[in-house]
Amino acid sequence: MKYRSAYLASAVMAAAVMISPVSAQQTDWSKRVTLSAMGGHVMGNPLAAHKLTEYMSYTCNHCAAFETEAHSSLTSNFVNKGHVSFEIRNLVLNPIDLTAAMLARCGGRTKFFGNHRALLLQQPAWLKKFQSASPEAMKTINDGTVPQRMKKIARLAGLDLLMTKRGYSATEINACLSSQAEQDKILAMTKYATDTLKLTGTPSFTLTDQPLANVHSWTALRPKLAALPQ
Repeated sequence: MKYRSAYLASAVMAAAVMISPVSAQQTDWSKRVTLSAMGGHVMGNPLAAHKLTEYMSYTCNHCAAFETEAHSSLTSNFVNKGHVSFEIRNLVLNPIDLTAAMLARCGGRTKFFGNHRALLLQQPAWLKKFQSASPEAMKTINDGTVPQRMKKIARLAGLDLLMTKRGYSATEINACLSSQAEQDKILAMTKYATDTLKLTGTPSFTLTDQPLANVHSWTALRPKLAALPQ
């Protein structure tokens, strides 16, 4: 019995030695998404020492360029190391931007970054559809309630089709565009960005709620992040 107990104890210790380091190495902070007090979506370690926030617009081509250029390096070299978290907040510029922002929030926090990336990577296509809509169709977008207007915008831009391809039903899309609570969060973030932080363009960035002057691209932001202590 003593020999068997010693053998089992030895086996358990060996398994712990083998499994623990691997588990630690497999931590993928980019899969951890939480909501900030303001309603922004935060990717990464909630206890990260450095809190990076992007204020962005879905109709801003520089925001789309940032997503394309920064995504891989930002997640692998900074977020996944656990010392930098990355939050997305809205700085809404126009009604189509608000419509896209509402759709990005469809499905809850775990769906946000996938929706966010899809909207930005396909931005040229859906913006072109909206811009080439007929004058007759454009006249109708100012009629009705705000949710009704956003539904028309989504249809004209093909945003409803984009979300359908991501697995959302028409009922779910309409519900997302009709959420007053989500609209209030988006507009509150915009107000905070413009009134409190005095941000004037997108994308703009803050570190621990302090604006980074003259930083509006991945080329300008990356050295700032690289200089942060880990």
